[in-house]
Amino acid sequence: MLTKEQKREQSDQLRETFSGINTLFLLENHGLSVNEVNQLRSNVRRSNGTYKVVKNSVVKLAIDGTDKADLAGHLVGPKALAWTEGDPVALAKVLKEFTKDHPELTWHAAWLEGQILESSEAQKLAELPSREELIMRLLFMLQSPIRRLATALNTPIQNLASVLGQVAENKTE
Repeated sequence: MLTKEQKREQSDQLRETFSGINTLFLLENHGLSVNEVNQLRSNVRRSNGTYKVVKNSVVKLAIDGTDKADLAGHLVGPKALAWTEGDPVALAKVLKEFTKDHPELTWHAAWLEGQILESSEAQKLAELPSREELIMRLLFMLQSPIRRLATALNTPIQNLASVLGQVAENKTE
């Protein structure tokens, strides 16, 4: 059992950590083994996220008076937290992939840049393209008009060269 001082220290650390994040997932853990939790933590770390099990009372103290305070109503029963300062879609994909093989871990809610998402909405994040994929799509879209313009500008020059070549051939014959 944690003392009040230990809870206060943990909540202060969490508050500091939470101040820099843009995404926080609440998950329900009903019976994952230690090895499974370690595997999940490893997978979450690869997506630049953190997975942690913390007492609800400590989390409530940490979010009290912050923009995440609305999550307090969701902190009932055994909860696990997963958060990131980076790409929320990457973390959501890792969590969704893990929950496919481990039904003991279920989605409960999420906080995404100021909005509370219910479990179904949070899971839909995993279906979105990743940040890198969106950047690649944007670059392709930006390159496409430039490529078409270069082709359009180059075509008359090629046609002129072709016509001049044919004229030169006709004159030599």
